[in-house]
Amino acid sequence: MLRDTRAYYGQDINLIIVMTILIVFLILVAILRAVVAPLYLIASVVISYLSALGVGVIVFQFILGQALTWSIPGLTFIVLVAMGADYNLLLISRLREESPHGLRSGVIRTVGSTGGVITAAGVIFAASMFGMLFASISTLVQAGFIIGIGLLLDTFLVRTITVPAIAVLVGKANWWPSRLPPPEPRSREVRSPARESESTSEAPEDAAEDPPGARHRRIPAEVAPGADPDTVALRS
Repeated sequence: MLRDTRAYYGQDINLIIVMTILIVFLILVAILRAVVAPLYLIASVVISYLSALGVGVIVFQFILGQALTWSIPGLTFIVLVAMGADYNLLLISRLREESPHGLRSGVIRTVGSTGGVITAAGVIFAASMFGMLFASISTLVQAGFIIGIGLLLDTFLVRTITVPAIAVLVGKANWWPSRLPPPEPRSREVRSPARESESTSEAPEDAAEDPPGARHRRIPAEVAPGADPDTVALRS
């Protein structure tokens, strides 16, 4: 019975991997309205999975002398791709909102605003997976270790360094074929007429007696002797 299940699983694993990547890619394209960014987002998640699986092979097969269970590659692939794509979507969606004023500055603001949340979520999920290391079933131990390592790699390496660096290198082509909205004009402080009238009423009485342009030539009393009058006029 177990042999038949393993045979069916071996036949379906390729289809599972292809369909998982395709569905996640289409979801990213639909949400981001772009094609280029989802490509390297999926690639970064797959590379993170392969790295974690390689670490698992080194630890369990070469160091501990235990062969990986046949269900581990497919199980860990689905979990790591789903979680990695979810966190990447949060990062790149915020980057799209911050990019109209400049991609480099948008990356800095995005990593600064979402880095703490994404890092905390990744560390908590990885700690939960590492809790399975104390299980008595080897399949759970291997799955918890590989998923935990993959989440840490994805949190501290892929989303912190790799994805922001690729986004800066690709530039505006990240959002192809769509275009970014024009940057919104920055709001300026507008003084109300009431404040202007108050400031006028509080002005010194001798200011009204000065001829036009005399206020710009007057040197404040608090300026130290020997100061340049032109500099003082520019500052006033």
